Amino acid sequence: MTLRFTVLGPVGVTVGARPAEIHRPRRLGILAYLLLHANQVVTVDRLIAATWGDAPPTTARAQVQSDIHGLRRAIHAAGSSDNPISTQPGGYRLELRPEQLDLALFTDQAALARAEAARGEAETAAGLMRSALSLWRGPALSGASGDFLEPAQARLEEARLDQYEWLVDLELALGRHHRLVTELTEYLTEHPLRERLRIQLMLALYRSGRQPDALRVGRQGREILVDEYGLDPGPALTELETAILRQDAALNAPGGSPAEPAATTVGDRPAVSTSCRPAQLPPFPVPFAGRADDVVHLGAHLHAEEGPESRPAPPVLLLHGMAGVGKTALAVRIAHTVRADYPDGHLYLDLRSGGSEARAPRHVVAEALRGLGVDHRELPYSLDERAALYRSRLADRRLLVVVDDAGSVDQVQPLVPAAPGCAVLVTSRFLLDLPSARRHRVDPLPECAGLDVLTAHLDDRRSEVAPAAARAVVRACGGQPLALRIAAARVRSGTRLTDLAELLADPRHLLDELAVDGLSVREGLAAVHRSLSPSATRVLAAAAQLPTPSVPDWVPVACAGLGAREAVRVLDELVRCHLLTLAPGSAPGPNRYLVHRLVAAFVAAGEGGDPPGDDPVARAAHTWGVLAGEAVRRITASPHPAEPTPPPDVDLHNRTLADPAGWLRKERANLIAVQALAQDRDWPELADRIAAALADRHSHVRACPPVPTAVGQSRSSW
Repeated sequence: MTLRFTVLGPVGVTVGARPAEIHRPRRLGILAYLLLHANQVVTVDRLIAATWGDAPPTTARAQVQSDIHGLRRAIHAAGSSDNPISTQPGGYRLELRPEQLDLALFTDQAALARAEAARGEAETAAGLMRSALSLWRGPALSGASGDFLEPAQARLEEARLDQYEWLVDLELALGRHHRLVTELTEYLTEHPLRERLRIQLMLALYRSGRQPDALRVGRQGREILVDEYGLDPGPALTELETAILRQDAALNAPGGSPAEPAATTVGDRPAVSTSCRPAQLPPFPVPFAGRADDVVHLGAHLHAEEGPESRPAPPVLLLHGMAGVGKTALAVRIAHTVRADYPDGHLYLDLRSGGSEARAPRHVVAEALRGLGVDHRELPYSLDERAALYRSRLADRRLLVVVDDAGSVDQVQPLVPAAPGCAVLVTSRFLLDLPSARRHRVDPLPECAGLDVLTAHLDDRRSEVAPAAARAVVRACGGQPLALRIAAARVRSGTRLTDLAELLADPRHLLDELAVDGLSVREGLAAVHRSLSPSATRVLAAAAQLPTPSVPDWVPVACAGLGAREAVRVLDELVRCHLLTLAPGSAPGPNRYLVHRLVAAFVAAGEGGDPPGDDPVARAAHTWGVLAGEAVRRITASPHPAEPTPPPDVDLHNRTLADPAGWLRKERANLIAVQALAQDRDWPELADRIAAALADRHSHVRACPPVPTAVGQSRSSW
């Protein structure tokens, strides 16, 4: 999970969405000093001087070491497997990427804003600088202590004010003076000696038709300087006062002020003005195949036949599934089919959970409010206030909100309005525990629907020319629509369908082939994989290598060394991330899981982390042999214990083999695969034991149809 550090407000660190618990001001001060000197070696002596100045205690070195240890421990406890603070000769270094520190993001965005302004893109530049300034969440370096703190805070505050004053000059040139008055007044109250702010406020007031107020602000500045410091104002302020008194035409706003939109009414209720009625849905997805029934059934959940008054709360629909499975296309299709039910508009918010940084809920709600016509200068600061304003704007409205690629409940919950006339449609790569939502898992397409998608993307009859190759491509892609779209793009660019089928047959290079024009199957899987805990990463690395159709729930114990309780938690985590899927018919009895072939290919390419300890496939095969032998012993009522000894922590007696004949029956496809593996690796004893267990005289097992599979050469989509 991604580490994020903050100094533009309270000093802190979060792992994903979880804050690290660091409460000691001195410890926060050491963290802040390391962050201000990120990617540099900071000696212990410099840390001591930064913390205590010229009068450090005799135990200063030991206290610094203790605080560094405490920082590492807090970051690890928050869920990070990384140790960003490394020990170097004579000191420490905090290693991070620019996007992990809010100060670096602020600096980069401010520089980009100035570059856009230099190119003549004033509107874009203003938005970028506003975005940069929004990263500030209060006084810099709050909560920390240290001798270095006061000058560091002064430098950061000066940087903030310098960028803000530049922004005000730009927005005054854009004719936004009437929107700046309140904000400038607040800034000037905090910084009454900044003459540039005072001049900007005077100009904004004058252009807003408030000449006396503009002169009053100038007079107050003069009085402060004379009474408190015995100084006269600078020539710029004096010249502006003179120009205001003369009503100099050079002070007028360029082009005048934009008119405010007028509100209209619909029936007996106020409506959103035309300029504030959002219509943000992406274009109708074409081609679209294989999910017509889903569009009808799920669309009905968002449509109230008797009107919105018939329901107590807005319907919420969550489409969840693995990356690239077509959630967004399905959501947009559904949204277009029901949009007539929501005449007050349609919001579309892309939360981009697959990116390097999750979007903060506060910024997401701000985007929604801007889409509803709220000027960014009128946005409240806190998330709670923004969410309250959002709900107020949607009261008595009929508006559809589409939230795409959500990464957490915290991102979505503030966007759920209270108005029953609204509706919320959410897509996520994770099975979110979203209150009151109807959940629908979007699965990979079956082969026939996958062929339809591939044919539709090819724009011609090429799949009919080589039907066997087309089916092979669909199977290699596991029915995943994104993979099929990329495969079709490869064919359109000149790759023969038969050649592509051969290229996709090798799981080690499958993901290399499924990338074109910025589209990548690997990228989506990697984004989800980054969110995993270390234990889940190890279990997935083991499970994805197994040559069996399904993965039993004892694999985390036998192959990754987890305890039974942690194994349950990790399997649940992998299911929530859609990297494992619960196999049909797993209950009652021990659970079995499926690994999608693209996930298995991700691991096979060496991107799913190192497998745990010794060869997990060998350990799993050994466990299957032990379980098969024990099942036969129980069926035959043999008094002799099974050999070899079962692995520790695998509950043979009370769970896995509670029904030994039933276990052999359900596990038959896996046992056949293990027997083939044993023969291939020259494990004759294991092969014989599995063969004996598969014999009908022991288990009365009849041949069962193969379980859908996802790992190995025989796997289809699952």
